[in-house]
Amino acid sequence: MRETRAALTDADPEAVLHFEMGGPAFRLMQRVGLIQGNGPSVARRSLCFVAITWIPIVFLAAAEGNAIGATPRSSLLLDYATYARLFIALPLIFAAEAVVGPRLRAAGLRFLRADILHPESITAFREALARVQRRREATLPEILFVLVALAGASFLTVERLSGLEAGSGATTWRGNILEPTLAGLWYYMVAMPLVQFFVLRWLWRWAIWAMFLRNLARLRLNLLPTHTDMAAGLGFLGAAHVSMAIFAFGTSCIIAAETAFRLQFEGLTLSGLQTMLPLLVAYLLLVELIVFGPLLLFLPVLAGARREGLRAYGTLVQQHNQLFHDKWIKGQGSTGESPLGHPDMSSLVDLGSSFTVVREMNVVPVGRRQLLQVAVIACLPGLPVVFLVLPLGEVAKLFLGIVI
Repeated sequence: MRETRAALTDADPEAVLHFEMGGPAFRLMQRVGLIQGNGPSVARRSLCFVAITWIPIVFLAAAEGNAIGATPRSSLLLDYATYARLFIALPLIFAAEAVVGPRLRAAGLRFLRADILHPESITAFREALARVQRRREATLPEILFVLVALAGASFLTVERLSGLEAGSGATTWRGNILEPTLAGLWYYMVAMPLVQFFVLRWLWRWAIWAMFLRNLARLRLNLLPTHTDMAAGLGFLGAAHVSMAIFAFGTSCIIAAETAFRLQFEGLTLSGLQTMLPLLVAYLLLVELIVFGPLLLFLPVLAGARREGLRAYGTLVQQHNQLFHDKWIKGQGSTGESPLGHPDMSSLVDLGSSFTVVREMNVVPVGRRQLLQVAVIACLPGLPVVFLVLPLGEVAKLFLGIVI
């Protein structure tokens, strides 16, 4: 397979297959010094964008008397969701460039380095790389993201989409759509568009990766149904996609912050939380679908590899077991041989184990453990909310009851 790697040297896949770098916004941040070198400069960008968003909002709210207002809802400094959005979610979006991007790149390159690509697929793989670079560097999508972020800043929010937004009659430090406060104007015209732009930018990178996987799923691949990752050698994709749970964690922080506000200041009770359980289940299902959805593109090829493996190994097992039966049960082998420690016994066990692996092989390159990891990461921000509902002693008893 050395010629497989050599054929791609001119395409330089490691330099092309970057999902966290490149694009007009990335180059702009490099020019103004927010990103040094090739990034990701997470701390530098986080501090800068907090300074651009949070500090002006605080000064404007204080000038208008809304830093601590007449009610918790009208007090900026008591708005937990704003803290979560600007101090946690936005830095996590930047941190994803150091967490998600490199793992996706390593997963894409593994098709080459692990000789999963068949030699006849090299040209198509190079074309797929070119499409990745072209889509990543395109200017039009990011212009559209700016327009959508500016237009959707007031209604494309986590609180509104999750049904947790305050009622239209509530008095908030942001004012209302017809009569916004100065702090509210900065929030909706600067802070929220920035957050939504970077969210949309990552959604576009997710789509580019999904289209790249679609192209790979159509190529001729060297799949091994007996691979111990139970995914014919593609199990590394599921491990790479777990890193995308960082986005679910950020979203959950905003939801948990708004829920905590309602528990602390607006009388939300445990029974009220229980009515939100169907929404939580739907949210977790949506998270799993977004994180692992692109891997469904490999379902047809993996299902075909499993069927072919069951056929091939089933025939081999039948032939081998028939020979074993004739030799050791019917006594047609050499006289005087002892079955104890005989190689025939080992081959029988090994072949049976291989057939079991093929039979239990997943048709999607993701396992139950990875699904559980994403669900746990998405639920972690909700743990502090539990302590607002249940006393510490009750939580300890519940935990001890589960463990013991």
